[in-house]
Amino acid sequence: MGAVLVLVAAGALIDPVGYFALLGMPGRVVPAARWQIVPLVVYAPLLLTGTAWVVATFGHLGRRARFATVWAGFVLTAVVAKAAMWVAATAPELGVADLLWSTSFTVPKAALYALVPAAVTLLARTGEREDGEPARRTHWPVAAISVSAVAVTGMWVASHWSRDLPDGLPSASPQGGVAGLLAGLVTLFLALARTQRTFARRSRTPSGAFLGGWLAALWAGIVLGAVQTAGLLILDGPGALLQTPAALWIRLGEGASLGVAFGWLPALLALPATGRAFRRAAGGASAATALSLAVAVAAMAGAVALAGPEPAPVARRPAAAPETELSPLRAVRGKRPRIVDSEGRQVLLRGVNVNQLVDFYAPRPGVPTTLPLGEDDFAQMAALGLNVVRLGVSWSRVEPGPGRYDEGYLRQIDRAVAWAKRHGLYMVIDMHQDGWSDLPTPAGTSCPFGTSPMDGYDGAPAWATKTDGAPRCQFTGRDISPAGNRAFTNFYYDRDGVQGRLVKAWGMLAARFGDDPAVAGFDPLNEPGFGEQAPLTSTLLLGRFYDRVLRAIRSAESRPHLLFAEPSIFWSGTGFDAIPRGSFRSDPDVVFAPHLYAESITMDASLGLPVMTSVEHGFALARRAAGDMPVWSGEWGFWGDAGSVAGRLRRYARQEDDSRIGGAFWVWKQACGDPQNGVEPTGNGLNNLDCATGRFLRRDAVAEQEISRAYPRVVPGILTSLRSLPGGRPGGKAAGPQELALTGKTTGGGCELDIWVPGEDRPAPAVTGIERIEARKAEGGWRVTGCARGSYRLTIS
Repeated sequence: MGAVLVLVAAGALIDPVGYFALLGMPGRVVPAARWQIVPLVVYAPLLLTGTAWVVATFGHLGRRARFATVWAGFVLTAVVAKAAMWVAATAPELGVADLLWSTSFTVPKAALYALVPAAVTLLARTGEREDGEPARRTHWPVAAISVSAVAVTGMWVASHWSRDLPDGLPSASPQGGVAGLLAGLVTLFLALARTQRTFARRSRTPSGAFLGGWLAALWAGIVLGAVQTAGLLILDGPGALLQTPAALWIRLGEGASLGVAFGWLPALLALPATGRAFRRAAGGASAATALSLAVAVAAMAGAVALAGPEPAPVARRPAAAPETELSPLRAVRGKRPRIVDSEGRQVLLRGVNVNQLVDFYAPRPGVPTTLPLGEDDFAQMAALGLNVVRLGVSWSRVEPGPGRYDEGYLRQIDRAVAWAKRHGLYMVIDMHQDGWSDLPTPAGTSCPFGTSPMDGYDGAPAWATKTDGAPRCQFTGRDISPAGNRAFTNFYYDRDGVQGRLVKAWGMLAARFGDDPAVAGFDPLNEPGFGEQAPLTSTLLLGRFYDRVLRAIRSAESRPHLLFAEPSIFWSGTGFDAIPRGSFRSDPDVVFAPHLYAESITMDASLGLPVMTSVEHGFALARRAAGDMPVWSGEWGFWGDAGSVAGRLRRYARQEDDSRIGGAFWVWKQACGDPQNGVEPTGNGLNNLDCATGRFLRRDAVAEQEISRAYPRVVPGILTSLRSLPGGRPGGKAAGPQELALTGKTTGGGCELDIWVPGEDRPAPAVTGIERIEARKAEGGWRVTGCARGSYRLTIS
């Protein structure tokens, strides 16, 4: 117990950001909110007493068994303590099953810390006793009953785990399909029976039997996680160097937390009195096993039936034809999720980010942080064939005081939307933030060990920034700082109503733009921080924020717009945080909008580590995480030496086409005083600004080719394949005619397709199933239109 107390205290004092400590305290010590109190009165006492109980119960074992059992017991105690803490912090707003799942991130950290108390127990002088043999073989019925309970409650409990796994891999969730559920239950049954037998031999006291049953479930869950990792390795291949370790990190954590979630049942069944009572009721151990397995099979079939087939796309009343050529957009969910217009035609939204209305911190006085935004910007975007702009706006400018909106700034947004509409560009309004706010490290600050002073960036107004005295110092980069993490955590818990103010601001914006079809939708918060309690903050509480924003938007707009829901920046930075959970996911017009920066500005790159997630695997992870929702990459881009950037750009473009999705390149223009730019000779954007002369340089040829490559803006029905090669050669290595090949299948509705082809040469498409083909000259290229029926094909070469 003393060793654990030292670990808790040392971690809280040394860890600058609270991610690695058992109990992080990056802000002031005196708590000011419920979520800050419960770690001290719930988590720490349970961790200490639970560990002491484990050591006292199993201290008699031989050295190897004692080390392994105390290690596992500490992990069990840490997970149970964390679950109790989060229930106390959030009750009654979040479901218990979700909270139990969210302890999965605790497992890897607890597994490392557990080595210390396990090692300390080896120094203790105790009367060692060898393992014995239990009086009766109870492990089979205990495993059968426990797994049956997992199956029976699967729709309500186990379905909260393994949500990002491909169908067919072993899982305790009925959402993984019949084969996956059956494999998962069999894995749990065999693993639990084996581990239960091991722990039954280690103690015959009631306390030992109870803890042994729970530890057996913990290990059974870990075995399931290992099997899932092996399945992913077979399905995805080894991939990048750190891809498999990252998958193992997630799967073992989730598996262990699942084992802890249902482990109380085998713990109770392992007690001698409970076991005897059940055997008498069931007529013996063999009968109990057979009965429980039969219940498990029946429950499995029922759970899959309750899950049902994939729901059909939600039917809506067709929107009235707009005056502009831009049609209102909506989402279609299912096996082929996609964005469609009012006639049901699939729309690929491809464009750029614009940061020219963002309220950035000025690190260098006299050097502008943004460049002026004018109508000519949108004309140039249209000449590249783009059809969407993701416009960053700042909460600090929208609402400079609580409840006080800046009408002058809102008119700038109005003007940008009007310019985009005039040039045939949709607008996604993005509440942008980087590092939470524009506050820099105050002068004279002594940053904690491992952190360094930082510039301010952009985002929340000062009145909404609640840091509790945590230092504004960065750890590896702007997105991890004690002050930023504390501000995000207070935001997620709605401290002093701060979150509610942003929700109301979104209601105001939705009312302002709610009848404009040129506004494709709303992005509630750019790259949400993960706070101090991920994944509770980055998944569950972020999801609750999206629930509130969506209700405010839907009640204010005149017709539904798309909601572009981003995962936390931890997902964009690593690819393995869970995506937000909440009722917003049931809305038919939600789009999963990650920032697919794999092999770019992700955490592995910033730490100098080997690649964790490749470009290709990043797309696969996004598709799995989205489930039946459409995917749209809200930001993407690459930086570094020209040769490396060109290769990654081309690979990204190929994946975007293969996935038949759209996205927005970061960024259209970047000023030399932008804090994200650093002190560089040019402003890094698609349009590079020479900081010395103030003139724009020639665009990078490969970037322009890939961003402006031929693509279908709108197609009837469903786009079933797409391949586009700028320059007419594989990889787009030479300028010249475009190559484009696509296939599709109509499903009723409009027949008109619209394809962008850049360049001066008139395209001559070869078609099947398409009539009335016409190529019309446009600024920067050509628009190819036609009417498709049934299955169709178009090739330009």
